[in-house]
Amino acid sequence: MSDIPEDQIEGWLKKLERESWQLELLVSAFTIFLLIGANSQFGEFIVDLQFQYNLSGAISVAYIFLILIQKSILALTICLVVHLMLRGFWIGAIGLRSVQSTIDFDKLNYNDFFTDKLKKKVISLDKMVILLDEICSVIFAFSFLIISILLAFGMFLVFLAVSGFVLTTALSALPIGTLSTVITIFVASIYFVLIIAGMIYMIDYFTLGFFKKIKWFSKIYYPFYWFYNFVTLSALSRSIYYYLISKFSKKRIRIVYSIVGLSVLFMIFFSFDQYQYFPGSSTGNIINTNFYDDQRPEHKYINSISLESKFIDKPHFQVFLRYDPSDNPLIATQCPDFKPLKDDGLNMILRFKTEGANFHITGIDFSNEDQQQLLECQKSIYQISVNDSIYSSLKHHFYIHPAKEQKGLLTTIPTDAFIIGENLLTIEKISNDSTTYADYVSVPFWFNPN
Repeated sequence: MSDIPEDQIEGWLKKLERESWQLELLVSAFTIFLLIGANSQFGEFIVDLQFQYNLSGAISVAYIFLILIQKSILALTICLVVHLMLRGFWIGAIGLRSVQSTIDFDKLNYNDFFTDKLKKKVISLDKMVILLDEICSVIFAFSFLIISILLAFGMFLVFLAVSGFVLTTALSALPIGTLSTVITIFVASIYFVLIIAGMIYMIDYFTLGFFKKIKWFSKIYYPFYWFYNFVTLSALSRSIYYYLISKFSKKRIRIVYSIVGLSVLFMIFFSFDQYQYFPGSSTGNIINTNFYDDQRPEHKYINSISLESKFIDKPHFQVFLRYDPSDNPLIATQCPDFKPLKDDGLNMILRFKTEGANFHITGIDFSNEDQQQLLECQKSIYQISVNDSIYSSLKHHFYIHPAKEQKGLLTTIPTDAFIIGENLLTIEKISNDSTTYADYVSVPFWFNPN
């Protein structure tokens, strides 16, 4: 580009500005089509993570980051739909202008009062076309700015979580003593400064540069500004951000920010529900299709347990108990002396060992693992009852359910003590104190023997 004359570059940019609406229409229409499918697929991916992994602690930040990405996709879709509609309105205005460029108020034959008011208030087609073109171009750019804002916030959370986890792990490896205490205080102070600096960066971003205006503070703030520009990837959208806030009144931009922020807060803290006399949580009085294999859709996960059907006519019926990784601490308290071969989290798949002069690479050897003890530990957190009759001697098996190949326990309950008609299966789970059981789920079913 350095060999091209400046006047030629200027002419090329002017031509590109005039014809950019064609690219905007193509990109908007094609992107909307892709985003609708992507939003659905991304939602299913997040659901998969919920059921397949225990998203707690530092890992939960990754889950929040993925949700922010999904919200970014939704925000971009809405912005592009609005852009496409306004751009269509703009094209319609241009077409109308080619037919009728002015308003003939004499033909309208209104009284003088309304005619004078309309002449002052009704915008001309020329001004409307220019205004709509400007708004459409700004919305197109602003839609990608919204994504950068949400992703920047997500990257900030990921940075805090990862750095906090790394620092905590490193400090825990230090030997106990005065030196480790001093190092811990020093590192914690730096981490605290990074958190405060990150909050200042976000406030400065949303207030359109409040801290950049403070003369004595700007030099102190600049290193943190540069650092978080890199961490949050805000440098990618920095040009769009500064061009937009310099183009429009900051007061108007703050109003838009306030409206969007209040709308988000309203959606978070309020919900519209007119079903006053319907329970808000699952109880034994609610028939939930997720509890029955023959009624649950194939693409749905099992939330907690599953029965073959809500109608039982056999001498035995099966109950599947989904294995939730978040129950690992409960299981460990029930079996404090048993150590499984797999860790909760990352596991080294390969094992390296030497035998004399030979070097071997193998996988994890599970042949010596006490599977019966694994089974006893996992089933110990549950207590199963039907109509207040506790079944304490049921036989359990490890089972991979056909529904999304979920892992868990499968047990069979005899039906000889059931009443004809409605029965209630109740599953209780051990509480954190390891001495009492708390309600987990209740599922109604109907028994009618052949």
